[in-house]
Parts: sequence; structure tokens; C-alpha cells
Amino acid sequence: MSGRFRAIVGGAILGLIVNHAALAAETGPPLRIGHYSTGNGLVGFVIDRMGTPIKLRFDGSDEILALTTEPAPYNSVTLKRDDGVSVLRIYETGRILIFSDKLSGGSADAIRDQDAAPLAVKKATKEQAESAADSLGRKLERAGAPDLKVSLEAPGLAAEAAEWSGLADAVAVTGITLTEMLTSPIAREVIAAKLRHVVIRAADQSGIRLDGDRLIVEIDAGEAITGRPSSTRLKSAIGDLL
Repeated sequence: MSGRFRAIVGGAILGLIVNHAALAAETGPPLRIGHYSTGNGLVGFVIDRMGTPIKLRFDGSDEILALTTEPAPYNSVTLKRDDGVSVLRIYETGRILIFSDKLSGGSADAIRDQDAAPLAVKKATKEQAESAADSLGRKLERAGAPDLKVSLEAPGLAAEAAEWSGLADAVAVTGITLTEMLTSPIAREVIAAKLRHVVIRAADQSGIRLDGDRLIVEIDAGEAITGRPSSTRLKSAIGDLL
């Protein structure tokens, strides 16, 4: 074998090793992260068990859910959203059961069918976060809330601070919630009558409250995903407040 040919072969092998290592670093251990779907294809999701909290994102949604664990029968654990609703059950054998109202009987086994990248909030600058809030206001206007303004409050937060990513994520989740609620004629009428301003505010902990005609969504922007309420918790809280 000539030295040149040996170098070519060696380079190709090295390239395969590097590419494989890069893929492994991107997707993580297959038993701890991956894309799953039900046999009928109605529900698909990515679950990321690389750290705490366990994170999940359903297909077709930009929202990442932080799940808490609770012991369950037969050496299994139940994973719940922040509103207390069960989403998954994971058994010691590796079996994963998904709970969804899209499924006949309310639950079904989910099978790993693809690798997946770790779930993380997208990075955002102050300008991008504020632009997202402005865009959401225009979107809600088109959806039936013409007088609803969306803004951010983060006094003292430097323009380059990492917390702006958490604020931008909270804008997205709030948008998911309100856009869905505005599809209901009753909810649309109530929101249009009672709300004029949605304020997403950096705070020490997450919370949702009504201040006159302002909906205040407080988040701990330094705690990605767990620092803000999920869309389901937001929807329930807004419904109770209004």
C-alpha cells in the first residue's frame, strides 16, 4: 500500500470516527434521549432524560415541558406537568406509556423511532425578546384581541444577559396559550373585554396574576423552562382569573 493511499484511507477512517463522536455528542445516549411515537402515529414527542428536570416536547409544538417524577406501581415512575397532570409513565424495563386525549382509552405505548438532540431553550438577545413580544401583540390582534399589548419588564437586566432567552421563551409559551384560547368565541369575548395588557416580568419565581386589566406573568428567567409556567398551567390560571 503506497504512503499516499494509506494516508487517504487513514483520513477517511478518522473522519468516520470524528463524525460518529460528533453525532453521539449531539444526540446523547439512546436510552436517555430520543424521539418516540405511538403505533397509530397520532402522538410523537422527544424526551430528554440527560439531566434534571426531565424535558419533553411534543411534535408540532415549540414548547418544552419540564416534568416532575412520582413513584408509580410496578417499579415505574409517573412524569407530570407543572399543573399536576400525568404525561408519561416509565417502567423499569424501559417501557414508556404516554397519556393523551388523542388516544383511544387515553394512553398507549410509545416506541423509540429516532435519535434526537437535547432539548434546550433557544438563545435570544434583549432585542430579539422584545421583538418577539411586539410580534405576539400583532398576532393576537389578528386572532381577535385587537387592543391587547404585550411587553417585557426586566429592570436592571443587562442587554447581553442570558436571562433574555428565558424571557423570549416565556413570550412564546404565553403566545401558545392565548392563541389557543382565542379560538374559543367565549374566551375571545372575555379576553377582549377584560384584558388590555400582558406583562411578562422577570422575578424571583414564577406566578400569574391579574392587576386591573393587566395580566402579569412572572418568571424566574435564570431558570430555563422551570422558571416559567407551562401553557396548560397558564391557560388554567387565566381562565380562573377572568
